[in-house]
Amino acid sequence: MRKFVFSLGLFFAVLLSCGYQALAQTPTVETFKQVMTKRLQKLVIGGTTQRDVRFVSVQAGRAKDGAYPFRATIVVRDYGTGYPANHYYGQTCVGKLEDQDYYMLPDDFGGWKVEGVMTPPLSSQTCKNNPAAGVSSISAEGLEGAPAAAGTPVPLAVASRMTSARTRGTGNAGGGSLTTGEWACYGSGGRALIGLGFKVYAGGTYTDLDNKSRGTYVFTGSTITFNGGHLAGQVAHSVGGGRFNIGTTTCEHNR
Repeated sequence: MRKFVFSLGLFFAVLLSCGYQALAQTPTVETFKQVMTKRLQKLVIGGTTQRDVRFVSVQAGRAKDGAYPFRATIVVRDYGTGYPANHYYGQTCVGKLEDQDYYMLPDDFGGWKVEGVMTPPLSSQTCKNNPAAGVSSISAEGLEGAPAAAGTPVPLAVASRMTSARTRGTGNAGGGSLTTGEWACYGSGGRALIGLGFKVYAGGTYTDLDNKSRGTYVFTGSTITFNGGHLAGQVAHSVGGGRFNIGTTTCEHNR
């Protein structure tokens, strides 16, 4: 029985750790907008001198198998100058990618790539001849939605280093500390998860219950981040009163 409970606790710890790592590297909605804009700008066809990309809506989905889904409605405007010398001033076309599903994946260079439909369907496009040289028949200012924030998308490698930097430090870095002694952790239904239990020592350090795995913890506002040890990468919330939560797990000090 003890072996079964320990195995369950270890499985839960690994599951939480994997979930945290996925969260730490999850691309944000703004990162999706920036990467998507960059991709669409690379697909500009000949005769187009300016492309505007506006996002009407973007919804992040649940990550699966290393892919991060987003559902987006995007307006694309293409402006071409034409040949003014021939009294042809080009066209402006506007199309919409509506409620399309996209997937973001790490590329081979520490950044992100996005996959999905990139060309607005013809049924959604409106094209009008421009009235004069340098004058668009459909202004960018009147488009639906808003552009992505200016700047370069944060590379995956940089995001990972930033995450690692946030987890380094000592227990009193944020001005708080845990009560020294033994802590127990419980899953839903109050079942003890022996594999997650730990002992807290002075100076912001902790070990597992067998004193074989050692790490540190950092207070940041109302959360605690564990660095090293069997709880490495876990973030505790609702800290206070000799207890805290990690997801649906509750850990409390054995008084």
